[in-house]
Amino acid sequence: MKQSLALRVLVYRLSRLGWPGWAGILMALVAVFAALTIILPGHEEMASLDERLAKASRESERLKTQSGEAVNYSPAEQLALFYQGFPAENTIPDWLDKIYASARDDGIKLETGEYSLQRAQVGRLNQYRITFPIKATYPQLRKFMSDVLASTPAIALDSLQMKRENVGEGAIEARLVFLLYLEPAP
Repeated sequence: MKQSLALRVLVYRLSRLGWPGWAGILMALVAVFAALTIILPGHEEMASLDERLAKASRESERLKTQSGEAVNYSPAEQLALFYQGFPAENTIPDWLDKIYASARDDGIKLETGEYSLQRAQVGRLNQYRITFPIKATYPQLRKFMSDVLASTPAIALDSLQMKRENVGEGAIEARLVFLLYLEPAP
């Protein structure tokens, strides 16, 4: 009996809300949905990145104090260490294989591409420009870009152009330009 009375009261009150009340309820539901699908996964990713950063800091400290004393590098040594982190020009096919593997894993077909090597005018690093026209869904495209940038530390996203013919269409047409920074071949 109490349940039916409570249910009747609830139905009565909901019928009296009007459009502002229903809009408020809808906004609350959208906020809960956004929190569950966007904010919570973002917090998990941030926690993972914080953990990786802490691990890298610990490893850096371990390397600095391995011999019991702090290592002080000269600016020239620091610059040499910096350039050692970049791949050599002769490893371009290996890096392209990684990019194509990421595309395959993310369900994206890379049918064509433009590739050009730009020699450094200033500085020491050459740029290998990789341009892909892609047709995929936005989540696929975003995951592909994220995977490429995570798996290839010497690559940067230079530009991204996207267009969608119709609002309701699931696939978008994109043009991605990556720059792979390379040490010149000896």
